[in-house]
Amino acid sequence: MLLTKKHTLPKEQSSSFRGALCASGVMAFAGMGDALLYPLLPVYGKDMGFSVFFIGVLLSVNRFVRILANTPIANLVNRLGMKKVLIVASSLAVITTVFYGLKWGLISFLMARIVWGLSYSGLKIATLNYAAHSEKRSGLAFGVSKSIKTLGALFILWFGPIVIESYGIEKGLFVVALIGLLGIVFAVSLPRHEKKQKEKVRTKKTFHPSPINLLVFVLSIAIDGILVVVLSNLLSTGYSDATTLLAVVAFYLLLKRLFMLILSLVSGFLTLKISVTLLFNSAVFLCIVAMLLIAFNVVIPGIVLAFLFNPIIITFSPLIAIQKESQKQNTLQAISSVSTWWDLGAAIGAFVGIFLIENMGHTYLFFILSFIVIILYITYFYRNAKANRTTV
Repeated sequence: MLLTKKHTLPKEQSSSFRGALCASGVMAFAGMGDALLYPLLPVYGKDMGFSVFFIGVLLSVNRFVRILANTPIANLVNRLGMKKVLIVASSLAVITTVFYGLKWGLISFLMARIVWGLSYSGLKIATLNYAAHSEKRSGLAFGVSKSIKTLGALFILWFGPIVIESYGIEKGLFVVALIGLLGIVFAVSLPRHEKKQKEKVRTKKTFHPSPINLLVFVLSIAIDGILVVVLSNLLSTGYSDATTLLAVVAFYLLLKRLFMLILSLVSGFLTLKISVTLLFNSAVFLCIVAMLLIAFNVVIPGIVLAFLFNPIIITFSPLIAIQKESQKQNTLQAISSVSTWWDLGAAIGAFVGIFLIENMGHTYLFFILSFIVIILYITYFYRNAKANRTTV
């Protein structure tokens, strides 16, 4: 009887763990339309009638929406429940993918991106909240959950260029929307786990520039923002036609998602033996090395290294925020805060990335980013070390 109690998780935590995995399946299908746009718009955006400026707007506006939406969406999740929010968000994701394929012009596309931003906030916060409630296996829940989320983008970055080349942009996106309907099925099948928190999620706390938030912010600008949207610039040498360049860019984005799948899964299991903090710190250091490689024109190894270790930062930054910011009693606040700073960085990076690389070149751009991350990493590391000494 004692052994059973020792090794069996409470029913509530077990439900949260299963819910985190199932909710990640919702995100995997819901996010396919968005994932396909990142190789599609930089290559075909001008043919679709969009200038370089508006390509940057369309790739980043959803992230700016999330910056404003994360706090009210977190409170909505607390009020309505994770399952209801995921059903609505996955339905909106399918609708926005259909709108991407309609030739209704810039305004229609822009509105779809704004709605997707709201949808993604609901998907992400609800899924992370499921994982956060798996207290005894939270590291594993965050890792496996992130791995499952990546499967949809991984599939579409392989399948998407094939279907676009075969059927064209409009019909290809309609096919992606049809596949995305499976996300709604997953959302409906979610277990109910509606543990509400008494304290509201507050905007002031969400935008607090703590060391972890600032570090995540600049890393997001550099890797999830700038590096993603400038891949076509970095890799354009030697590829004369748009179709080949699209395939090459899609391959590297596919590699990024593949690394997300593998590294988040592996690091999730590693947390059973190694501390989350050690994994996070090691990943930050290696991402700094990656940016310096790109700055010194060792481009492909730098891209691969950045994409290899960035998943660990993305996976565990919400858990680090919960642990380090002393917000264990309000997990939605910690999740909302670190997610907002990550979204803010990715939005800024996606918006200015193409402009900066065309005017500065990749050497100066990535050297400056590396320097800023090093300063913020030292500050973060020092503050945490000081806090630990004070606690002891």
